[in-house]
Amino acid sequence: MTPFEVTNQAVNEVEINNKAHHNSIYLFSIEWVKKQFRSFTSDDLKNAYFKNGNPVPTEPRVFGSVFRELSRDKMIFNTGAVRKSKNKNCHQRPQTVWVSKEYSLKQQQNRKTENQTIQLF
Repeated sequence: MTPFEVTNQAVNEVEINNKAHHNSIYLFSIEWVKKQFRSFTSDDLKNAYFKNGNPVPTEPRVFGSVFRELSRDKMIFNTGAVRKSKNKNCHQRPQTVWVSKEYSLKQQQNRKTENQTIQLF
């Protein structure tokens, strides 16, 4: 098995074994990412989820399966950038930086507007 296949299998197992947490995090995430008009990491989503009074999942890696599903559903996009985690338990591990579909569309619209030329008569 390739490393990608091993990782994919592990993420699937975490999702299946923690389906209740996965579903509640995913439902929260759908609404949360729509409001994000800036880039974010998984730490940002976790902080918002817990700040909203939601319970800590028994398996914290379930957030990975949520991000995978959000990405697969084209609700978030990987920017190709990384940031060091601010979570002390993560020891500054690099994290993927994401943007929401709404923010991405807004950026595209702004680029089109900026590139228009003004004609003076």
